[in-house]
Amino acid sequence: MLQSSPHISSPKEQTRDGIDRRQYERSFVPVAGRLLLPSGAEHTCQVVDISEGGIALTCPVETEFGDKIIVYLDDLGRFEGQIIRFIPNGFAIETQLVANQRQRLVDRIKWLKQKKTDAERRFFPRRIPAQIELSDNTSMTVETGTKIQCTILDISVTGAHVQTNKRPRLGTHVTVGRMVGRVMRHTLEGIGIEFVTAG
Repeated sequence: MLQSSPHISSPKEQTRDGIDRRQYERSFVPVAGRLLLPSGAEHTCQVVDISEGGIALTCPVETEFGDKIIVYLDDLGRFEGQIIRFIPNGFAIETQLVANQRQRLVDRIKWLKQKKTDAERRFFPRRIPAQIELSDNTSMTVETGTKIQCTILDISVTGAHVQTNKRPRLGTHVTVGRMVGRVMRHTLEGIGIEFVTAG
């Protein structure tokens, strides 16, 4: 079953002596995809982070440590790996890529990051909200009416990155200020929201 434990996405972990053994740099790219479980069941998923040695994914399904997973990620391709760690609402898999596959992945991640940066710079410049918006009293309202305390890390005309300890499920509609949006991804800090209309 899914369990909560420290988040990782690469095969080298921090050992008992406190030394960080991670071999590859993690990249945070908002990529969605599909995964295939050993049972043959298929589910949608979202990348939390990815490296040349592994992928952390949100996908609230029941799995077992060591399960072999096949993942198809938008713009990145197909990956196979074993579950080596559980994280909130998901898990991390270790992948075994040969040198040319690793290089293609690195190049593709760089391309995605640049594409996202260029699009935001050209059309939707992001900004850090005024200090009053960053106060501890900021909250968002979930579609059920529940209010969740949060902090707006950055915001644009298309969405926001919100820091919160409570992460609504992907696709959940939330209201931040007068803006209505839906949860598109889970991040280390909280959630990414895509605005759909003004409230």
